[in-house]
Amino acid sequence: MSFLTHPQVKGYIESFNAGGSRRALTKGHINAFCIPLPPLPEQRAIAHILGTLDDKIELNRKMNETLESIARALFKSWFVDFDPVRAKVEKRDTGLPREIADLFPEEFEDSELGEIPRGWIVTSLGDQISASKGLSYKGKHLCNPGEGLPMHNLNSVYEGGGYKHEGLKWYNGEHRPSHLLEPGDVIVTNTEQGFDHLLIGYAAIVPKRYGPQGLFSHHIFRIQQKKTSHLPTWFTYLMLRTQRFHCLVAGHSNGTTVNMLPLDGLQKPRFVLPPRQVVERFGRLFSVIEDRIELIENENSSLVAVRDLLLPKLISGELRIGAA
Repeated sequence: MSFLTHPQVKGYIESFNAGGSRRALTKGHINAFCIPLPPLPEQRAIAHILGTLDDKIELNRKMNETLESIARALFKSWFVDFDPVRAKVEKRDTGLPREIADLFPEEFEDSELGEIPRGWIVTSLGDQISASKGLSYKGKHLCNPGEGLPMHNLNSVYEGGGYKHEGLKWYNGEHRPSHLLEPGDVIVTNTEQGFDHLLIGYAAIVPKRYGPQGLFSHHIFRIQQKKTSHLPTWFTYLMLRTQRFHCLVAGHSNGTTVNMLPLDGLQKPRFVLPPRQVVERFGRLFSVIEDRIELIENENSSLVAVRDLLLPKLISGELRIGAA
């Protein structure tokens, strides 16, 4: 199975793919595949090596899912459910260190959004951020990785949010300075095939891995915080990952065959703006999690590269088990 899914082997299999309007593999094509077959003991040894790599890759993936879940749960607790304030009102322990707990007020007050922590205010996303669409690109300028600029696009965001590394494209065509972004910028999808709101309005943070500069396509918005805002970009990212706020944003999308999110649909929804001190304290926690997630993601990229490099060499006998 590992051999058949290797990028080089997939290319070999696709070379058999024939047909007119509908290309397809036939039973005869499959029977004609040439597959190297090492002795059974060597097959088992190869499977053990590759399986160990796969296990580590999967463990890292689950670790990142856990770290992301921790960040989102803590954000929701502080800034959506107001758990520390609620604990103080009910005379319970907040569960937070004293210096953090002291940042939260001890009572609620009424607002247009219901009860909110005293001293916090209601704002709209449009008051805090500016957003712009990216490059309307031409397919002929898409190129191999490393030959142009990385282009973050609709396929760079997972359904439900988060950055999807395998969706990155590379582009060597013309572009404007306004189509450029940097690591740490937040991108938000504005297009979806269908109306289930699985993708539209979800966000991702551009990783550092692809260098200091990249492009973004017209199917996503690039978010920038206004100079008058004390909110960092990660706050917008995590806010858009909450179910309530995402539903408010996605609810503004419209279309017939393709669902589109207009710019004002992203800017209109309102939320509770916490004080700068609370945001900064959360940011110190989130930056540790974010750095760890990116470190693990980079490690997984290296592990995948090692696995894909070893597989054909081990199967062909070019590299013996002892050397591997």
